[in-house]
Amino acid sequence: MNKSLQNLFYPKSLLIAGVSSKKGSIGYELTSSILKNGFKGEIYLVNPSSEEILGIKCYKNASAVPGSPDMAVILVPKHLAEQVIDECIAIGIMSFILITAGFRETGREGEKAEKRIAEKIKSAGARLVGPNCMGVINTLDEVKLNATFVAEYPEAGKSAFLSQSGALGAAVLNSLRETGIKFAHFISVGNKADISENDLIGFWSEDKNISVIALYLESFTDGKNFLEAVGNQVNRKPVIILKAGKTESGKKAASSHTGALGSSDRSVDAVVNQFGLIRVDNLNDLFNTAKGFEFFPPPKGNKVAVVTNAGGPAILAVDMIENCGLHLSSLSDITRDQLKNFVHPEGSINNPVDLLPGGTAETYKSVVEILIQDDQVDSVLVIFVEPVMVKPLAVAEAVNSVNTDKPVFTVAMPLPEFWGEYKKKYPSSRPVFRNPEDPAVIIKNMLGFHQYKINQNRLKVKKVAKKGIITSQQGFLSQTEVLGIAEMYSIPVVKNMQASYDHLHNIKDGFPFVLKAGGKNIIHKTELGGVQLNITSQAELISAADKMMLKFKNSGTECEYFILQPYIKTRYELLAGGFTDPDFGAMVMFGSGGKYVEFYKDVAVKSAMLSETDLDDIINSTVMGKLLDGVRGEEKADIPAVKKILSSVGQMMLDFDEIGEIDLNPLILSEENKLYAVDIRIKLK
Repeated sequence: MNKSLQNLFYPKSLLIAGVSSKKGSIGYELTSSILKNGFKGEIYLVNPSSEEILGIKCYKNASAVPGSPDMAVILVPKHLAEQVIDECIAIGIMSFILITAGFRETGREGEKAEKRIAEKIKSAGARLVGPNCMGVINTLDEVKLNATFVAEYPEAGKSAFLSQSGALGAAVLNSLRETGIKFAHFISVGNKADISENDLIGFWSEDKNISVIALYLESFTDGKNFLEAVGNQVNRKPVIILKAGKTESGKKAASSHTGALGSSDRSVDAVVNQFGLIRVDNLNDLFNTAKGFEFFPPPKGNKVAVVTNAGGPAILAVDMIENCGLHLSSLSDITRDQLKNFVHPEGSINNPVDLLPGGTAETYKSVVEILIQDDQVDSVLVIFVEPVMVKPLAVAEAVNSVNTDKPVFTVAMPLPEFWGEYKKKYPSSRPVFRNPEDPAVIIKNMLGFHQYKINQNRLKVKKVAKKGIITSQQGFLSQTEVLGIAEMYSIPVVKNMQASYDHLHNIKDGFPFVLKAGGKNIIHKTELGGVQLNITSQAELISAADKMMLKFKNSGTECEYFILQPYIKTRYELLAGGFTDPDFGAMVMFGSGGKYVEFYKDVAVKSAMLSETDLDDIINSTVMGKLLDGVRGEEKADIPAVKKILSSVGQMMLDFDEIGEIDLNPLILSEENKLYAVDIRIKLK
């Protein structure tokens, strides 16, 4: 385990530079928080103007501190930060938290200062959190560190939570009494000048005290390294992500269909599913899912039984169950016969099981014990709306007492005082949820993780003999370059013949043809009238060329040459492509192709680091993939050939870092069930 990261969360001694004697200042409150929460190690304060603060001796500078503390928390003004870090490095400190703001987030000068600090840290072999961050927390008994300036202190749990936003992290911590969230570790990473989510995923994967990793991110520091960090976890742990900033700005610079259809947020969704991560839409789902992994056994399937005493909340729960791709269990006859002994005659023994408002704690317990014995039940969702005659504390206690290896989730809709009473009486018990929709989301996320199997058989970056293949410096590659790369990766390119206008007059046979206009400024040929299909004679060929020349002349675009291809009777037009995502690097896309590609938007995206499972997923998740599988008695397409082309595109993107976009559109599936790439465009970054 990395010692510098270890010292951030498990320091035996720490130095705080920039402590103020003024109550209410960040330095004073952070130091007070460390003391109040019972930090087990030594504390050294640096303040040249004070003899002591909060009963702790102060030193004039870091150089005067005895020994070499494990970690330094820096709160000095921005213009002093570099000097203090130099002093700390000089006495052997290798782990830093830079709370101070005013760096990259403020403009160019701040960015330069941040870069200088990052270079100092790297040169020394040290590690730094921040700047512009809120600090770290470790709730474990042997440490009890709260090096933040937030008043609340979480109860000890098994989750690690990273927040890129200090303010959001503070908001989460300030709501702990209401939400019941528990952490082992909390960290606010701020500007991520050095330490990022990539470092912490690797660290937490090895930490025996952490079972769940939860991340709030506004950006990925290095998406490719992030995927490697996730894939290389020593002990595979759930990683739950709340990613803010769902932007389509990546589309603005795209000039191919593949580039236009690939947005940054689409890529996030793609890699999350591909690498067994869990993406959530809000903070509620982030922490509820973490609670699910921490406190409940994993569901073995997607069949859910619901027990309720109120119709409305049960309907909401059932709607969410269906929306999450789960199913209501079909209860066996034996189960329903047993339920008759406990359910009121006017209630329901079907799923949802309705106990009516008079359902007691004992009734809830008996019904849950019956349901978990049914093979058609993988999870149980208990809903309790508080009536006058039954108390929620007794119901929660009864349900929690059921011994089972199946997850049983309790939703309570009680009077407000219940939450404090439950927390006080059962501090270590399973959480009770507030909304009937919550458990379905948790079950879906837990299932997604536990059903994911790490597949190491992914495409890898390899060294290829690229010399001389790409000679262009920018923009789109020439047809010669494109055909050379296509041959190298065994892309089934339809026979192409490049011809001048005069050469067309010498074409006597080989009909029918497809005629296409060519030129460095001609990208989307169809929109400009630069494609003519099924030309059956030389007269048609010359006429089509004359019309194209006139159209391009009138549009101000030069038609530099023509491309002749044999006309192929088409069954389907596919799209296969690749693009460089700003976060995750090389990506692959598949879907419906042709001139309506951006209208249909029937596409799926994956990281170019494809496995066999990924290839199946990217094809099957599109409408085109379902058509290729054969519908209404049609012949099934050559799926292995499609997968081979997608693998080639992915490998091409990984091998050629300079390529920004690859577009095979259309990739034609002929009536003879053969694949032909009839139009390939490759653009450099």
